[in-house]
Amino acid sequence: MTFSKKKRIIIVCLIIGLLVFGFLLFRNRNNQQETILVKTGDFVNQVSISGKVIPAENVELAFKNSGRIERIYFSVDEFARGEKTIKAGNLIAEIDTTDAKKNIHDAEISLENAKLSLAKLKIENSKDNLNADLQKAYDNGFVEVSDTFLDLTPAINGLEDVLEQENISDNSVRISGKTAQSYKTEAEKLYYKTKDVFEKTRINFRMISRNSSKEDIEKIINETYETTKVLIDAIKSTKNLLDYMAEDTNRASDFVSSQNTLYEYTNTINGHFSNLLAIKNSIKSYQDTFSSTDLDIQSLLLAIKQKENFLEDAKNKLQDYYIRAPFNGIITRIDAKVGEIASPNVSLVAMMGIGTFQVESYVPEINISKIKLGNEAQITLDAYGEETIFLAKVVSIDPAETIRNGVSTYKIKLQFNEKDNRIKSGMTANVKVNVFNKPNVIVIPQGVIFEKGNQKFVQIKKEQEISEQEITTGNVSTLGQVEVVSGLSDGDVVILNPVLK
Repeated sequence: MTFSKKKRIIIVCLIIGLLVFGFLLFRNRNNQQETILVKTGDFVNQVSISGKVIPAENVELAFKNSGRIERIYFSVDEFARGEKTIKAGNLIAEIDTTDAKKNIHDAEISLENAKLSLAKLKIENSKDNLNADLQKAYDNGFVEVSDTFLDLTPAINGLEDVLEQENISDNSVRISGKTAQSYKTEAEKLYYKTKDVFEKTRINFRMISRNSSKEDIEKIINETYETTKVLIDAIKSTKNLLDYMAEDTNRASDFVSSQNTLYEYTNTINGHFSNLLAIKNSIKSYQDTFSSTDLDIQSLLLAIKQKENFLEDAKNKLQDYYIRAPFNGIITRIDAKVGEIASPNVSLVAMMGIGTFQVESYVPEINISKIKLGNEAQITLDAYGEETIFLAKVVSIDPAETIRNGVSTYKIKLQFNEKDNRIKSGMTANVKVNVFNKPNVIVIPQGVIFEKGNQKFVQIKKEQEISEQEITTGNVSTLGQVEVVSGLSDGDVVILNPVLK
């Protein structure tokens, strides 16, 4: 046998030996059962999603009014290096405020005028002033009544003398006819009425003085006024009789003297009548002022409140001419230029906050029911690797779906628990949301459980014997871990790959 032939035989034997050894090793491994040792611990269920870091505060800003841009106070370059921030309320840009400031000035003047009107009313209509004015009106009324009575007596007596003249006697009137008689009857009726009213009024007048009560003085003023009114009617009626007789008898010269006397009486009594009427109205006006002053003051107070509101509105509208920072942050975009005309509600400035950031993510509908507001989460950022973990919690869940790549998802936002300068807007985030966390429970892989009928079992190993154990399960995690409520105890050994018979 040559050396080369021996060599080939040796190689074949080695191959056969290796095949036999591999077969035996594989058979022995199949005969071994892989197991897990049951232990109580924390059962954490998590939903894993990806997302993007966004500012917790992010806003687009615009003017509410149109106008020419007057000034821009910042540029984006100032914030590019992250060294500059803007505080809430700081002015960013403004448009021409000429009209708005004029409206404020006009509103201030209008308000001041209303306040002056109120002050004037309070002074003019103070109780002291009103009482003084009313007392003066009563004093004037008493004086006018006294003057009137000085002229009433001669006027009434003179009227009687005229009516007793021969040229208008009953006989003369009868000769002129029925019309003349009608005039004579009316004139005498009014004369006697006047005389009767005068006598009653004169009795009351004699009983009062300047120091009488306001009520008594006002009463005599009214009575004297009514007496003058009746006397004027009587004089007019007598004059009508004279005018008719002068024309009817064709002897006008016989009546001129009486007509002139009545003319004088008319002027005198009309003057007293007008003065008494003015005094009556003056007294009533002052009396009404007492009762209406409070209402007038209330009306002016309401007018002042209205003008204060107008001024406040004008000041508020002035803010529509400015763009101010709504929160502390940085400016990321400015599209406005000085001199351009800004349109209302067109975004010109973008800002983001400098506080804690958020992660925006979209959860498939199969998992959204598991996530609740306040759920805690662990986040890793691609920029820092899986070893660096940031803590966060769910702060918002959109109620409406968002279709992404044909799949229904729901947007959620997670707020980082702490401010961290390493976190930047736009970073890719990997999120694990803790759906629930149960301490001191037994958890096993879902794959070790099998069913018979409506019951669930696992295979357990005690010493070298394998037996089936019925169990009751609870929650199931998204990673396939199952909570065992009953049937297993701490220290049990469970077969990972149960062999079913």
